[in-house]
Amino acid sequence: MTAESASPPPLAGQWVSGEVTRTGAWTIGSLWIDWAAGRYAVEVGPQHCNATGLMHGGAMATFLDAQAFVVVGDLMRERHTPTISLSVDFLAPPRPGEWLVAEVQLVKVTRTMIITQALARVGDRVMARSNAIYSNSTGKDSA
Repeated sequence: MTAESASPPPLAGQWVSGEVTRTGAWTIGSLWIDWAAGRYAVEVGPQHCNATGLMHGGAMATFLDAQAFVVVGDLMRERHTPTISLSVDFLAPPRPGEWLVAEVQLVKVTRTMIITQALARVGDRVMARSNAIYSNSTGKDSA
């Protein structure tokens, strides 16, 4: 079990705590979502870190795998959208106590796929860049 941050990120926005998928509790811990801004955050804790005391790449990849759910509509958010492809460029590791924030952009929605990209930052520092493709179980193109 992971520790959870009871307080939202110290950033302007409309943050709410919760899960961003319908697949159950996240192993990454408590996520904070700013639905209006298309971003989500986690406070990095020791449970996310490797032997060097910095965030483990697998934990960062797990965190970034949630990106589609913050930018799709309510109808799609209620469906299971399995990951087809996830690419992560690890640029720097966050430290415990830092807030990692993923800013997500919806690239395209087709009848069969949802395509997104995200930058994960701690403050102004970019920690990772990610591209993802998810299965579109609704079978609807974007407007």
